Formats: sequence, structure tokens, C-alpha cells
Amino acid sequence: MTEMLFTPKSIGSVTIPNRTVFLAHETGFAENGLPTERDAAYYRARARGGVGLIVGPSSMLVHPSASNPMYASGYDPEVVPRLRTIADACHEYGTKVFAQLQHTGGEDSGEFAMHETWAPSAVPTDFGYEMPKRMEIEDIEEIKLGFAKTAEHVKRGGLDGIELKAGHDGILRQFISPKYNHRDDRYGGSTENRVRLVNEVVEAIRNRVGEEFPIGIRFTLDEMEDGGYDYDYAVDVLRHLHPSLDFLDSDIATISKLYITDAPMHAPLGYTSEYYGAARAELDVPVIAAGRINDMTKANDLLEEGQADFIGMCRQLICDADTVRKVRAGDDDEVTHCIACNQNCLGGIHTKGHVGCIQTPRSGRETKIPHVEDLEDAPTAKRILVVGGGPAGLSFAVTAADFGHRVTIREREAVLGGQSNIATEVDSRQEFGDAVRNLRNQLNNRDVTVETGVEVTPADVDREAWDEIVVATGARERPPPLEGENVYRSWDVLRGDDVGERVIVLDNNNHAAGVGVAEQLAVEGHDVTFVTTAYHPGDRMEGTNVPPFLESLYEHDVELLTHTTIVGFDGDTAQLLNVYSQDVEPRAADALVVAERRESRNGLAAALRDRFDDDSVHRIGDCVAPRLIDTAIYDGEMLARELST
Repeated sequence: MTEMLFTPKSIGSVTIPNRTVFLAHETGFAENGLPTERDAAYYRARARGGVGLIVGPSSMLVHPSASNPMYASGYDPEVVPRLRTIADACHEYGTKVFAQLQHTGGEDSGEFAMHETWAPSAVPTDFGYEMPKRMEIEDIEEIKLGFAKTAEHVKRGGLDGIELKAGHDGILRQFISPKYNHRDDRYGGSTENRVRLVNEVVEAIRNRVGEEFPIGIRFTLDEMEDGGYDYDYAVDVLRHLHPSLDFLDSDIATISKLYITDAPMHAPLGYTSEYYGAARAELDVPVIAAGRINDMTKANDLLEEGQADFIGMCRQLICDADTVRKVRAGDDDEVTHCIACNQNCLGGIHTKGHVGCIQTPRSGRETKIPHVEDLEDAPTAKRILVVGGGPAGLSFAVTAADFGHRVTIREREAVLGGQSNIATEVDSRQEFGDAVRNLRNQLNNRDVTVETGVEVTPADVDREAWDEIVVATGARERPPPLEGENVYRSWDVLRGDDVGERVIVLDNNNHAAGVGVAEQLAVEGHDVTFVTTAYHPGDRMEGTNVPPFLESLYEHDVELLTHTTIVGFDGDTAQLLNVYSQDVEPRAADALVVAERRESRNGLAAALRDRFDDDSVHRIGDCVAPRLIDTAIYDGEMLARELST
């Protein structure tokens, strides 16, 4: 039941049409310090998807001393018409929009603007390496004025309210924190003094926008750093905050602990509920819950239990912009649930330059990839054979069916899923399988023929029976560089091959495969040594995924040998080579498990192309070149769109 989730509730003078909130986050779309058409399209998609409140643009900077190319310069008057575009796009669907205001303080780099960073005290953060400048009183006055001017720009831009960021990063939290604020003037020493800047910022903003314009705060309820404040201190802060604040948006940890603030799938759903639930009991203003909430029934339960007043979702609505609309219409099986892989949301900012989602090619590309609902059916319904039921094949089949094609999938294994089924053999990565489950659920709602346990050979394909043939046969793990007795491929071990007690895992993959099989073996009770030439295990994974793996490996007493490879294994002894010192050390082991890179299974596609000698045969996903799951899903959807024009 989700009845309460869809009831209106007010924040200050503004009525939010339902209890769902799209939380603030980087998009990577800003250009020259201003929001762009891509921002407007991105937020518009979530408004169209039914969310009640959008907090964005995120981290609008209030002063030039905070410089980050990812963020809009809210202090620049040129931002006003850009904000108006965002407001109009969201208001079209009844969604309210609050801008988030921030000064990054010492938790940033001044290199972009060639300017020193500012902070309450000259205390370095665990996130960066620069020593910030201790702010002088005139600097503090400058920042207060910057917040006020930016707030005025927000109101002139037609947005509905403001969120001040004192969350996992930002100068407002740094002033609040005893770890970062060592001042002995009116802005330091006591809780009242440390909160003073926040309260003076609120007053400065009120003088510009009035008492009726909603102002709230995103606040970290526990810094979770050595020397940082805990929840009890946060409660004391809450009691000292300005009485005119209209809401609290809950946050935990700091940017140096991003694997906690934006926890990957190692963390359970709703992992922060004890924090916002406790804060809710302390406050008379609405509290926004946050922390891996991707299920609307659970979200409604949190409201019913009184743990929160609004449900904040970030990655779930990055993943599926239409989540709220689908659930409200009873189409729960159509929801693409976030799996917290962090590969294209957080990771996409650094690898692609913009936010995205591995499961949803359109996310972050709204100006380039139209919503399927806005497109007409294909001019001709084609008969299409898809060979391979992994992520690429499933993505193609779902999208092609949406365009009206008659699709048949043939998969050689007994179940759909491809390589994702291997990944889920690692206990901590089982949720990764939800990416395939989401596609299977959607497939079940479409008229697609699925044949499993069918091995397709070139002779099995009748050219006259199909208009198009899509080969999505994936990849296999490459053979280990060392052969012989007691040498195993990581995939075979995850599928059940029995290995002895003492196991060496050689990671030539450097992504999740190596750390995953090592963790699983350790959890099962093996004595594991992990060997990699990299600087740390899993060094090609998205960053927030690495610390939970490291914590688990250390917890299970896995020996970690970096800068190391194996140059020989005779069945019971490995020769370990340090790639920098060139020293060789023998190590006894009952088995060597090698996590290798992959190679394409492209023989069927090549044979069909030779046989038919036309352009009816297409390859997608790893059988073109082994990559990550996002490209497989992208390949599938984009080919389906291409064949439908």
C-alpha cells in the first residue's frame, strides 16, 4: 500500500503534491558556471515522472571563493533566466523545485580558480590535500552576502524554496563541526557559536526573500570521521538552529566517507533510518528521509511509522525517472529498481562527465534520447531473432517490443541473465542481479517469445524466418596465463568448482571479478591471499565500491599483496613477483584462482554474416567487445531504436 506516499503535505507556505523528493546531486551539465538545457530536460523528466519535489540545481555556489566546474554559480545574476527554464519545465507537471545553496569551503580544491580554499580554521579535510585559509570576519560577511544574493536569484528565477547544504560537504557543516572549527571568536567554541553562521545566513536570506519563502537545511546527523561529531552532538545543533527553518533533509557522514553517504550495494536498503527516524522525534518541521530507498511500499511504511514526512530518493530516480508515476498507476513491475552499483551515477560524473545510470541509457541524455512514450511505433513490425538472453539481448527485446516488433529470444542457458548470473554468486553482489530481474519483469509485460536451453548454431537460423537477427552472445573469461594442476578460472569457482583450503587469487581483471571471488572464498572459510599488480584491490571499480570490499577482505583476514603478480605455479607453490623490486617469493597454496579479462563470443555472428552476406545480422554487447553492463544495455536499446526508424 502506498496511499500516504501520494498525499500532499506542506513545507512552509508551499504545498508539495506528494511525499516524494528527488534529492540534490551533481549532474555535470553546468557550462560556464550556469545550468543548461540538459539540466532543464533532466529535471523535467523527473517532474513528468511524478515526483513531488525536486531539490536542484544542486550545490549552487554562493561566492567565487568556492569554485567547482560541476556546480552552477548561483551568485551570478545570469543564473536567473536559466533557473526560470528549470522552474517552468517542472511546474508544467505540478512539481515544486527548491535550489540547494552551498559554499564548498575546505572540502574542495582551489585549483580550478587558482584560489585558496576557505574554511573556519586552517584544518585540512580527510577528503582533500590542500590546507585551507582560516576565514577572516570580512570573508564570513562576504559569504553571508553571497548566500543572500543567491537566494534572491533563486526566488527571481521562479523556484519555490531553498535548501542550505550543511551536509556531507560544505562550509556550513565545517563551521558546525568541532573537528573543523577551532575558532575562539563568536563563530567558535560553543555549539551556539558554531551554529551562528548558519543562523546568520538564514537571517540574511530572510531579509531578501521574506518569511513565506521556504528555507530548509540538509544536515549531516553524524560525521562518522575520527574526531568528527556524532548524533548526540547533531541533536544539540538541531536545538540551536534558526526557528524559521522549514524542513530538515537528513544526511550522514562526510564526503571523505562517500561510500557511506552514497553507499553501494554492500549496505542494506534504508540503512540510515535510525538517524532520520530519531531526528524526526526532535523536530516540529518536516523531515526528509534518505538512504537507499528504492521501494515505494517501504517508503510508505516509513511515513506511516512516523519516521519521516517525505521520502528522499536520488539514485532510484536517476535510475527510473518514472518510478512515482508507474507505482501510482499500479505498474510496479515496470519500475527499474536501483541496484546501488554507483557505476554511472557517481562514477559517470568522473568517467563520462555527467550523471547517468547503467540500466537506463536515457538517464542524463534526455536531450539526445527521447522517451519511448513520445515516439511512434516502428513503420513496419519486424520479425526479430535475438540470440542471447543477457543484459544486451534483454534490453534490445524490451525496447524493440515497445516499438511493436515481434521478438523471439533464444538463450542457451536454462535461465536468462548471462554474465550477471555469475556476478550474483558473490553474496555481497546478489543485488546486481536485479538489473536483469528488472528487465525480465518488463519482458513479462510484453509480447516476446522466450526460449531457454536452446543452443543456436548457424545452421539453425532460417534467413527467411527473420527480418533482423541480433547476436548478443556475450563473452567468456580468458584462459589463465598459467596452466596446470589446481589452476582455476574465477567464473568456474563461483559456479561451484571445489578448491582447497589455502587459495591464492590472482586478479588480472582489476574490477569486481577479482575482489568478488576473493571475498566469496573468504566468506566460505578459505584461507585467501589476494594478489594484484594494482595499487589497491579493485582499482578500476567505481570508488565507493572499493572501501566496503576492503573492509570485508580485512575482516576475513585476506592477505592483500599489491604490486605483485605470479610468474609460476606448480600445483602447490606459487612464485610471487614484485613488479617494482623484481623480487620473487614462493608461497604455498592448494589452488590458484585467476580472475582474468574477458574475450568475445563472436563466432556465431561471424558465421551468420558470412552465410547471409547482408546487413540483417547485428552484434550488441560483449560479443562486440567485452565492457561493463551499462554499454551492453545501451547497445541493446540503441539498436532497437535504430531498427525502428
